[in-house]
Amino acid sequence: MARMRIQRLRALAQLLFLVLWNVGILPMLKTGLICPVLYCYGCPFAAFACPIGVLQNFIISGRLPLYLAGSLGLYGGLVGRAFCGWACPFGALQELLGLAGGRRLRPTPKWYVKYLFLALVLLAVWLATDTVFCKLCPAGSLFASIPYRLININTPIGLGFYIHLITLVIALLFFVLAGRVWCSYLCPVASLLGPTNRLSLLTIKLDAEKCTKCGICLKNCPMNITKPEDIGTSTDCIRCLKCVEECPYKALSVDTA
Repeated sequence: MARMRIQRLRALAQLLFLVLWNVGILPMLKTGLICPVLYCYGCPFAAFACPIGVLQNFIISGRLPLYLAGSLGLYGGLVGRAFCGWACPFGALQELLGLAGGRRLRPTPKWYVKYLFLALVLLAVWLATDTVFCKLCPAGSLFASIPYRLININTPIGLGFYIHLITLVIALLFFVLAGRVWCSYLCPVASLLGPTNRLSLLTIKLDAEKCTKCGICLKNCPMNITKPEDIGTSTDCIRCLKCVEECPYKALSVDTA
């Protein structure tokens, strides 16, 4: 595949999925199915439910999240975190802002941080019996709160809207400096899908005999993975295929288990 062709296809996929997540603009197309990305069901046009929103409501109601587990198990079992790289509009925004800002910071991902954050979120939800994460989520601000305000101009503005705006502005600043830093450290959907990278049918295979340890794959990785052997199996890999595209020795390839 010609250089950069994969990334053009990925950009097109991100745009098409953005349309898909919003087909709820037609009420009969609001599915109630769970999407495998961070996209707020509170968006006026959303057709799919956000995984972390669903999980919070299961916790509040005291029910086992079997529907969520089955949905994410299916998505992750097929392609791992590929939806993060090819279908998540919030992830795409982070990449765009990171490119615009030159990604001045390249923090080394610590896989346990996002799981610690998820645990704290779920504990807060259980203690407060409320959708705590949704009240602070910057994606919710961008895709739900702001569009709702634009559509309902005369509705009084509450404190929750300003809190949402503050978290969004802070997040955007970090994205400019560090790209997909939210995906690496805080995204609860990434935490839920991450473990499936080791089990999914779709993966990225490293040919150790061809690999020269030149580091070009790592330099181009939007998730700042630090070892070639971790590509494909790391909980941070989003299957964006930039490494496959950039490797001059063809040591990396898409594979199916």
